[in-house]
Amino acid sequence: MGEEKIDPVTEGGSVTLHTNVSKLHKYVIQWWYEDEDKDEKNLIAKVDKVKNEKHVYVGADGRFRSKLVVDGETGNLKITDIRTIHTGLYKLKIISSKRTKYKTIFVPVNVKTESTNLGSSVTLRNYAKIQEDDLMLWTFGAEKSLIAKIDSRTNRTDEKFSNRLHMDEETGSLTIRNITEGDVGQYKLQIINSKQTTIKRFNVIVTNSTGNIENESSPSEPLLGKLEEMSRV
Repeated sequence: MGEEKIDPVTEGGSVTLHTNVSKLHKYVIQWWYEDEDKDEKNLIAKVDKVKNEKHVYVGADGRFRSKLVVDGETGNLKITDIRTIHTGLYKLKIISSKRTKYKTIFVPVNVKTESTNLGSSVTLRNYAKIQEDDLMLWTFGAEKSLIAKIDSRTNRTDEKFSNRLHMDEETGSLTIRNITEGDVGQYKLQIINSKQTTIKRFNVIVTNSTGNIENESSPSEPLLGKLEEMSRV
């Protein structure tokens, strides 16, 4: 079945990996992340039409917890709220009584990039409304300096930005006004409540009047970096 490439997916979005099977018969469908292993730690989803069962798994290090939905009829695998740590090779294995077919799909995941001009404003948007028990934290740069916070009691922003920050009290979206070159880099939003922690990241870059980039955004964290940045229940 060969190898398939898909367009890059932006963090926070979803992607569906297709088996290209319209309806499963007496098949067993397996989805692996990176490669098969004897202990099946890399097995992330399975549909067994012989036993009429379907399962999703968290992966060897838990990075797929609450991220996967597998279709019991087609075996298609949907990855929701995707992160850069989900970048990699996905291996499909279709097992029948006659033969076994393989397909690999490489999934690239990018951090959302916002481009603006010096002196202008940019808004890093969160579209979900803040819930009563949500704690929202915005951090900036490789040092992850806390620049804004909102919870049921407080709403504050970092004075180092000279009152250039505004955080929406309904959604937590962050607006940065009068952008300077020092504001270029990566911003991370953490939404923490009793059920889960959700992470959103943005790269902010500055362009000049011709549209050329003045200063590159800071690089994303390593692919297999801090697993506490993975959404978890």
